[in-house]
Amino acid sequence: MEKSTRLVLSKLGCVLHDLEGATCCPTKSIIKPIGDLAWYVTAARNLALAEKAGHDLIIPCNGCYSTLKSVEAELRTNPHLRKEVNAILASSDLEFKGTIHVKHLIEALHDDIGIPKIKQQIKKSFEGMRIATHHGCHMLRPSSSIFFDDPNKPKKFDALIEALGAKSIEYETKMLCCGGNLNTADEPEEATALARMKLMEVMKKADAMSLTCPSCFMQYDSRQYMMQKTGEKLNVPIIFYPELLGLSMGLSTQELGMEMHRIEVADFLAKWDSKYNYLKTIKELFDLPAIRKCYECAACVNDCPVVKVNPDFNPNEIIGKLLSGELEAVIGSHNIWRCVDCYTCYELCPQKMGMNKIFDKLKHIAIERGKGPKGFAASIEMFKKDGRLGEPTSVRKKLKLPEPPKSGAEDLKKLLLIIQKGEENEV
Repeated sequence: MEKSTRLVLSKLGCVLHDLEGATCCPTKSIIKPIGDLAWYVTAARNLALAEKAGHDLIIPCNGCYSTLKSVEAELRTNPHLRKEVNAILASSDLEFKGTIHVKHLIEALHDDIGIPKIKQQIKKSFEGMRIATHHGCHMLRPSSSIFFDDPNKPKKFDALIEALGAKSIEYETKMLCCGGNLNTADEPEEATALARMKLMEVMKKADAMSLTCPSCFMQYDSRQYMMQKTGEKLNVPIIFYPELLGLSMGLSTQELGMEMHRIEVADFLAKWDSKYNYLKTIKELFDLPAIRKCYECAACVNDCPVVKVNPDFNPNEIIGKLLSGELEAVIGSHNIWRCVDCYTCYELCPQKMGMNKIFDKLKHIAIERGKGPKGFAASIEMFKKDGRLGEPTSVRKKLKLPEPPKSGAEDLKKLLLIIQKGEENEV
């Protein structure tokens, strides 16, 4: 976790200074029970050391962040406590003055470094992958001291996930505690039960879980490994956010130390490669952002005339399959030929795109690969041969119409051949 954090921050232009003489934050759940003052003084000592060094504190650990941020806020607003703490710190020639800022890694990445700068470093997007964020209790709480995001409906971590191209999913147990502190309270079964609740849901909805807390990481990675050993069918890769960011920057799993995970990430990485290569192909064929907007909108689906007579035809579902990696299945399906090019969707579309444009391209790909209804194949063959989609009949004579003019099919064939050769040269 430290390795990945140092690597990605370095790539983002940050210079890190290790804090000489620092101690445990200290962890609230363990240290505060021995006495409030011991907790305040230990945290204040670390803050005073950072002030003396002249650097803000950036913290990639939820527990440390919550403690140091809470104590910092309390000492800023409680002059009596501040005086008492500083009187003790004076024996170490230290004083808390409140001159630095305590920032969580997620806070610094989102608010200070910024998503645009992060996006500039991305070499391989996680587009098409679904990630569940686990914030952890102490990234956001207590909100009386920590206020860089909403404590109940946070958005910034999710935005950082989506900056890498992935989809940050919503799920019921999103804000559920990992249960790690129950281990310290000699309640390992309850700790396991809390971890299991989230892992069971995430396994059904996402490709991996991402977090930034070492304690939460151990709970979901190591404890999940132990659950696997007892026969539980769990397999949720747990990825520290800087690891995810590092992978998108082009760093290898070896550089990031990811082989040390207890839960294997190989399947996740293989799926990512597959999605990346598939979407790279799709981008060569389609305007992918426009297709995503079309799929997310779906406002015109019920206006499609074919849907009105055939409820089994769902054009939005077909577009969803295209986005999810099922191009071959889509072009092999008869459903794409049910689009009748009526332009209803186009006229209703605020983007003036219309689903029909997507279906036009899918039909073209299908024909190129020798797929399609017999009626289409016969019509195309006639067009290539005679330059027409049908031949004049004897009804013309009955209506005393003149003979049709001589067909320009031979000249058209030459033009079509030029087009065909041009397409072959492009390939």
